[in-house]
Amino acid sequence: MDYKNLALLVISVAMALLVPIMIYGHSFNSVAFEREFYKKEFLEYGVYNTFQDYDVDNINNEVLNYLKGEKNNALIENNFFNEREKAHLLDVKNLVHKELNIYYVSIILFLILSASLVFLLGFDPKVILQRFLLILLFGSILALVIAFLLFVISKTDFGFAFYLLHKTFFPVGTYTFNPEFERIVVLYPESLFSDAFAKIISKTILSSAIVFLVSFAVLFRFFKGKFLQIFSAKFRRQT
Repeated sequence: MDYKNLALLVISVAMALLVPIMIYGHSFNSVAFEREFYKKEFLEYGVYNTFQDYDVDNINNEVLNYLKGEKNNALIENNFFNEREKAHLLDVKNLVHKELNIYYVSIILFLILSASLVFLLGFDPKVILQRFLLILLFGSILALVIAFLLFVISKTDFGFAFYLLHKTFFPVGTYTFNPEFERIVVLYPESLFSDAFAKIISKTILSSAIVFLVSFAVLFRFFKGKFLQIFSAKFRRQT
């Protein structure tokens, strides 16, 4: 068994699998903590009118800072929410930190695997470039396929998908609230999350498409001869 080629294959596959994780992580973080997105959503769904006696933007900023802040078991210091709502925000914070950890670990692991790949390929610039472009190409295709599946699921029944998400990651009974006296579901209605999800998918598709097109264009530009040689050989075998 050629252990070097096996190692190259395993590393390449692992890196290709990390590409969609990094793209989705970046898309999620850019949307989830974008202040202007929330302002637009609050305006569209009448949140400002509902809470005219409160500084909605300031409350939202406190929530976002809390979610992205230091990981601990402290509840948010805010009189706007009741204890159940604060406990849920703590659960959300823990989930966000897990997502951030996965995102950052994926980047670090991708860099480590990249260094290993460069070493195994003997520091040959042309071979290294071709391998990296192929990894990005297949990784972006995988990200696009996942985005398409998620888009179909969300359009079929976002409410059910949203419920399954909560049921999977949060304790039963901690994520259902009464809008009559609990403000969290009025401040952050389900429609807001639906729009956020759509924006994350859109950003993912755009980023993945750019990575795919650039990778394909560079591969074709510098390795066109090799591609034509492969296709010519296949055509000769078929005829």
